[in-house]
Amino acid sequence: MPSLLLPFLGLFLLFLSPTSAWINETEIRGFKKLIKEMDHIYMTCHLVFFAEMVDYETADQRCKDFKYGMGYSYTGTLATVNDTEKNDDLVGMLGIIYERDVKRQWDSDQWVWAGLRKTKNHYGFSYTKTYNLNDWEWADGDHPDPYEAWMDYQPDQRRLIKDGVHYYQNQMRINHKGLWDDTFIYKVHPYACDYQGHYIIGMNHVTWTTAKRECEDAGLILGKVRTSADLNELKKLMTLFLGVRNETLHTFHPDNWLWLGGNDHEEEGNWIWTDGEPIVEFYGMQWKRKMPDNAQYIGNEGQDVLAVSRWGDFDDSFRHTRKRRFVCMCPSFEGF
Repeated sequence: MPSLLLPFLGLFLLFLSPTSAWINETEIRGFKKLIKEMDHIYMTCHLVFFAEMVDYETADQRCKDFKYGMGYSYTGTLATVNDTEKNDDLVGMLGIIYERDVKRQWDSDQWVWAGLRKTKNHYGFSYTKTYNLNDWEWADGDHPDPYEAWMDYQPDQRRLIKDGVHYYQNQMRINHKGLWDDTFIYKVHPYACDYQGHYIIGMNHVTWTTAKRECEDAGLILGKVRTSADLNELKKLMTLFLGVRNETLHTFHPDNWLWLGGNDHEEEGNWIWTDGEPIVEFYGMQWKRKMPDNAQYIGNEGQDVLAVSRWGDFDDSFRHTRKRRFVCMCPSFEGF
């Protein structure tokens, strides 16, 4: 697969929606367009899917360290797949990255790690053939009840000795059909973490007007940054998806800026977000130079829309001519 964080082409979203599975066909198509340039890391408003194949312990630790939008006191978790919608979302992302192949149904790329694990009664298949859901837990301590999707005759709790170490099938993985299987900790698969952040980055370079439409087509809105905490979250997400910023690029290079939803194109000087909420400056909100200057030096177009830089500066810019990546916001963020 291509190297981390480089754009890719030719991957198609068949099942996925930004907030839950199957919300409507228009928004599914819109979300497909929104994430088509992502590579190796794919996200909805509930899940972040990592294409790299790792063992269970590595996946578990990386999700624990994944704190985007959740604060330093939060411990991240492997995906908690406790309903049909999240199960379908995870299957949809697996299908984007790794093609289903019924002839290779047990291969590593046909599965994704999720967060369910067996926490007690590790006896193996020969001692107990009875499945007890209370032996299995998600990271929050909940059991797989009422939702579970085990394959027929699973979990079978097999055990083996490898290099002198006793292993039991105490971890859960999910296949392209959305079915669960218990397996060994040393197996390698892609993995998914729970996500409770606010933003999804659109990777296409487009005008502000197009960015607004693409977010709305996916059931989202162009992003709001209303506090210093929001700004810090977004800056970290930029690094995750775009890599470390290139200091050799000139300040206003398109790769240094992302579109936000702020604008004053309806009433000069009255800055609002796209849903009409007034923009209130917050501590740490810094304009690039003396902004907003509303300069008019590209034809007769004024600078009446808002962008944010990789450094966290804000700038008013041109909505019909400049092309940049953009930030959509999840509806769970205070109802937008």
